[in-house]
Amino acid sequence: MPSRPTKAVKQRHSAGPQPFVDVTEPAYIEPAKRPRGAARSRRGAPGSRFSIRTFGFVAVVALLALALSFVVIRLPEQVVPATTDGPAGSSQPDADAPPATTVDGGVPPYRAEQLALAREAAERELDAFVELQLRLEAEFDVDAWGSAELDRIKERANAADQQFVQGEFEAAINEYAAARTEIQDLLTRAREVFAAALAGGLQALDAEESDAATEAFAQALAMRPGEGRAQEGAARAALLPAVIDALREAERAMLREDYVAARQHVDHARGLDGKTRRLAEFTARIAAAETAKSREAALSAAFNALADGNYDQAIATFDDVLAVVSDHAAALAGRQQAVQGRTRARIDALQSQAESQVQAEEWEAALATYDAALGIDATLRFAREGKATVRERVMLIRAMDAVLSDPGALSGDRDFQEAKKTLELAEAQRGTGEAFDQRVAEFRKLIADGDRLVPLVLLSDNHTEVIIQKVGALGTFERHELSLRPGRYVIVGSQDGCRDIRKEVTLASGMAPVDIRCAERI
Repeated sequence: MPSRPTKAVKQRHSAGPQPFVDVTEPAYIEPAKRPRGAARSRRGAPGSRFSIRTFGFVAVVALLALALSFVVIRLPEQVVPATTDGPAGSSQPDADAPPATTVDGGVPPYRAEQLALAREAAERELDAFVELQLRLEAEFDVDAWGSAELDRIKERANAADQQFVQGEFEAAINEYAAARTEIQDLLTRAREVFAAALAGGLQALDAEESDAATEAFAQALAMRPGEGRAQEGAARAALLPAVIDALREAERAMLREDYVAARQHVDHARGLDGKTRRLAEFTARIAAAETAKSREAALSAAFNALADGNYDQAIATFDDVLAVVSDHAAALAGRQQAVQGRTRARIDALQSQAESQVQAEEWEAALATYDAALGIDATLRFAREGKATVRERVMLIRAMDAVLSDPGALSGDRDFQEAKKTLELAEAQRGTGEAFDQRVAEFRKLIADGDRLVPLVLLSDNHTEVIIQKVGALGTFERHELSLRPGRYVIVGSQDGCRDIRKEVTLASGMAPVDIRCAERI
């Protein structure tokens, strides 16, 4: 990139100062093309200045030669005669004042040293300026951006060159420093403007503003041609209209609930520019819409199952929805209805089953059914009343069956009285079923038979003590006849010196005599 020349007539030396030369026409140089650090590398060699300070004034001739080597400002004839008085109140010479001359036309050593130091300071400022100019022109295409500002700053540097040539080092230092500050500011502003253009382009891309993005990246590329991020942004801005069209089609497909097509349009947009901000949003929206649609279908199926009385299926489907959205109001309400419906249906089924069991005189099964209903809801009236009735009937049937299966148990007075009470309760329940009434009839006959005494004839040896359990001791006899209620009796005989004898008999009408005697000696 070409740069505008600055005027400078500095003579660079590698080993120290040179005598003043007459410059009637300033020479134009190209500061921007100086290699970095050139001025520093060409400054006086180590020891050139420090030898004076180390060894002092060795010889007048050597001092004069060293002083003359630092002077490059004016011709000897331009040097004004040395004066002994400086500015009022100052004992130090002015660095910008014309150098004093000695008697032989040379520059005094102290003054020469002062001029050399001022010259070096001016060179340092110039070096810093040139380095910044090189950096600016390396980073940015200044001709496309900020050329007028850079030209103005170069003019200021050229003015400093004139001051430098004229030996006005302090003024040149200040002017170089000001130019350096301005070019530093220009470099900073250039970076800021470039960063703002890049950020603005990215922001415009996110906002899907194609024209603004294109303009911003064009500005960035004008400042830094070929910059990677700006080139990428410009390419994305060029594709942005197509990306917007694809996303618009995706939006339309979503309104039609055609989520397959919507996803295809989003994938097309992603293929154009995978960094588009709204891609993630569209993908999430499509997934959410598909999930919502699937959820609505599931809810519809669940409520249909509820209406058809398929409560288990409805509950399972509602649970699937709630597993994803635990607080879904419609699913919660539907599930509650399904649970209530299933409970009601279960209770109705148990009530119907119990009634059928009662009709079929399946009393034990009916009792279990009523218990199952009460296990669901302990306040169910039909179950509580039905259980009370059936339980009493079941207990009566169990009691009658126990006696009917073992009539001999009625021989005891207590057992007989309990049986009579059972008959009385069973008589009150007659008419509840044919089987029950038939059982009551059989039981009634058994009780009636047990209420009539029948004769029992006992034979013995007149030595055996005879006892009938539940009746009492009969003593010894050869024949004993008594009347007892039909049933089961235990007769025990005992005699000294003999083993006891025990017989269990069931007394019934027309029963043969029973022989009871001890015959086995011990």
